[in-house]
Amino acid sequence: MSRASLNRSGNLSRGYAGAIAPHAGAAGSLLSRYSLRLGNTLVRHRAELAERASRVEAEFASRVKTEFIANISHELRTPLNSILGFSKMLKGTGASPLEPRQIAEYAGFILGSAEGLLSVVNDVITISKLQSGKFELAMDLVDLDELLHCCAAWAGDRVENSRCRLITRIDESLPAILADAEHLKDVVIRLLSNAMRFTPAQGAVALTAKCGPRGKVIICISDTGTGMSAQEISVALTEFGQVDNRLDRRHEGTGLGLPIAKTLTERQGGEFLIRSEEGRGTDVILLFAAAAQAGEPRTASEHAGIR
Repeated sequence: MSRASLNRSGNLSRGYAGAIAPHAGAAGSLLSRYSLRLGNTLVRHRAELAERASRVEAEFASRVKTEFIANISHELRTPLNSILGFSKMLKGTGASPLEPRQIAEYAGFILGSAEGLLSVVNDVITISKLQSGKFELAMDLVDLDELLHCCAAWAGDRVENSRCRLITRIDESLPAILADAEHLKDVVIRLLSNAMRFTPAQGAVALTAKCGPRGKVIICISDTGTGMSAQEISVALTEFGQVDNRLDRRHEGTGLGLPIAKTLTERQGGEFLIRSEEGRGTDVILLFAAAAQAGEPRTASEHAGIR
């Protein structure tokens, strides 16, 4: 308890009765203990946040894998059942022989199912190699004009089945780029296939290519299909992710097409961008740097610069 009084000079002074007067050492000790306690609390809080984030990530990964197993089982069983069914029909024609037209039709169903099954298996193998870092690229100068027209011809042969229009706008004299021709073609065909699958009848799919600013080459695959929200784009770019993961979904697929296309593009030194809006369609844009000098291979250091 403190008492105030006037000293001889007329100034106010304060004294302490029954207590020890505070001093700087006591205040410093109190502040030190408070700082230590606060620091420990912050460390525990950060550890709890990290543990929670790790648990959420693990749960998400587990859910994605579970959904993938369910989807992949469906994608494998459907073509296998088709192959088995039509094979049995062809085998059991002794009593009532099939007409040549029917045989050709059933053989076509078997071939289509086998090709679909092979595509699923190849996707799983490709994504496994990409994840493990064992995927090899044969980088070289690529003639984009020839490659893109080849992709457009592939899409033209299949666009009638999807009942949508194919629009091709490829600028002349596109510069060469450093890439793996086979896998760049695979990327473009994957994107064209996706665009045709998600575009309704009377819609349009476009393949365009032009020179952009700062020596960039811009390849764009556009469609007027269902489109995606920002959240759906994030899911679609996730390995094994399905925007519609129901087994009775309208569109078939393993959910590996876009992740593989994105990873292959980036491994070849390109940029992969998606612009989409629900109900209005999707634009997938590939950006590549033009090769320094067409016809001249790059040095190892230049290769590293592009990557």
